[in-house]
Amino acid sequence: MTLRGHLAWLIRWQRRHWHYMLAEILCISVAGVVLTIDPLLLRVLIDRALPLRDYKLSFKLVGGIGVCYVVRTALYSLGGLSSLSVLQRCTCELRSALLDKMSHLSADYHEATSVGDKVTRLEYDVRQIAELSADSANQSIRAIVFLTVNLVAMAWMSPAMTLMVAPLLPLFVFCQRMFRTVIRERADRVRDKVSETSNDLTEFVCAVPQIQLLGAEEFARRKTDMSWSDLLSAQWKQRRMEIAFAFSMSSILAVAIVVVLGAGTSKVFESALSVGELIAFYTYVTRVFEPINAAADFLTRLQRVGASVHRIRETLTLQPSIVDSGKTEVSLPVRDGLECVDVCFCYGSKRVFQNISLKIPAGHRVGIIGRSGSGKSTLARLLVRVISPEPGRVILDGRTTSEYSLASLRKAVCYVPQHPFLFSGTIRENLLYGDPGASEDALQRAIAAVGLDTVASSLPSGIDAELEPGAGNLSGGERQRLAIARALLRKSSILILDEATSALDLPAERFVLRGVATFQPDLTLIVISHRISSLVWMDRLILLDKGRIARVGRHTELYRDSELYRSLFHASGKKSAAELFDRPQSQVSLDSALKQAW
Repeated sequence: MTLRGHLAWLIRWQRRHWHYMLAEILCISVAGVVLTIDPLLLRVLIDRALPLRDYKLSFKLVGGIGVCYVVRTALYSLGGLSSLSVLQRCTCELRSALLDKMSHLSADYHEATSVGDKVTRLEYDVRQIAELSADSANQSIRAIVFLTVNLVAMAWMSPAMTLMVAPLLPLFVFCQRMFRTVIRERADRVRDKVSETSNDLTEFVCAVPQIQLLGAEEFARRKTDMSWSDLLSAQWKQRRMEIAFAFSMSSILAVAIVVVLGAGTSKVFESALSVGELIAFYTYVTRVFEPINAAADFLTRLQRVGASVHRIRETLTLQPSIVDSGKTEVSLPVRDGLECVDVCFCYGSKRVFQNISLKIPAGHRVGIIGRSGSGKSTLARLLVRVISPEPGRVILDGRTTSEYSLASLRKAVCYVPQHPFLFSGTIRENLLYGDPGASEDALQRAIAAVGLDTVASSLPSGIDAELEPGAGNLSGGERQRLAIARALLRKSSILILDEATSALDLPAERFVLRGVATFQPDLTLIVISHRISSLVWMDRLILLDKGRIARVGRHTELYRDSELYRSLFHASGKKSAAELFDRPQSQVSLDSALKQAW
């Protein structure tokens, strides 16, 4: 993406605000014309009114100069209001476009991109681009109109002196091109450091309690200070180069002033130029370099903002790895359940699954168990289409999940991770993310199902109690209960709990699972847990080992036939629970199994 490409992208983005930019252009253009009048009035004042001591003419000329300044200020102010409108609208639209894009990008993007990096794009990058967009019309028109008008006035007044100044203009272009690459590289460096610093600060602020527990306050603070130091160093290098660029431009202006005053003084002595004409010409020379300096500043800013433009364009052009191309809507309730057919999956070069096939009938309760790293969570993410098999098929009600729209699929299959995110606000507001239209009765039933009603009743405002940042006023188990209650309100046909009860003790976990199972009788429940004793009542257990399905069956079958299962079960610390299931589970109804297990 070149600088020219960035500029073209900015222009295309600004076209929707053409009426505000047109108003700004008109104001600046008229101001440019007015700008040429007061030097001419000053010339007449010096050459005619003052030598003749014509008070009446002098007052008129002085008043005219004052009017020029007032009109020019008013036009600049109106142009500034139009510029502010462009700034506000560009900021809102860019940020909205980024939020919309990020909300549709797949989980792999969000897992690979730090929070600090995303926030920096939404805040710093958007602000830089919006400010540049707001100033682009102003700076461009000033550069074109002011330069043209002043050059015409100079050529009309003294063509010879104008030709002396004109060769300095290409020198400006040369300096600009010489500095452009270095400034852009240093701007990119600053931009990367801003992102790193933002990420380090976010981590520090979020992890203060953990840092204190580790006694690592000094280490964490030193790490953050070093990040700031690197950022300041990069900004210093960038600013030094920009100052060198500005100094070069000022030097060119100084040469022009010396040429004008030297040649002009000589012409005044030769009576080829009046004093008023010299002063007027000098004024035009200083003003002709003003738009050039403004253009240089704009180009410098464009180079500096080029990194931000590149990152914003890069984000807006990203495509989700999970393409939402399905047109079919899932018919609820799900009737045929979920099925995996020859599913394979790799994380980079690491193969997780090889030709996994299984079927989970609708309405069944299924547990997925195995050692750490056996692929349990990966299988759950495949079922909810957070990731896609490569190759293989995941089938829901006779169709591959890619045939369904993601919104419809996520309505049918709800996934609760081990560390769910809770939003700022109240418990009620968090629950309403599951169903914004949920009634009070539905909310109370959901929190009662997971045992959160006792927690809510102990709070002064009940479910209207405000959550502290990160839900710090709830325990880990209470946060998981809240997330599960929120998932129940979605009334999905399939609920996947991926270690979503890991923070609960065994009795509380059993209570929650029982509440989930009875809250929605036709619910297909898939539970991933290391605590096997909480899953022995389920219709089926799927035992994973090294990316393959080692065994599928009920607890008694697996306990009898699988050494791996027995070792995992014993490791959970509940060997005596096996005695509750000493007869074939095929002869025990689900209700009976639940009664025995709890």
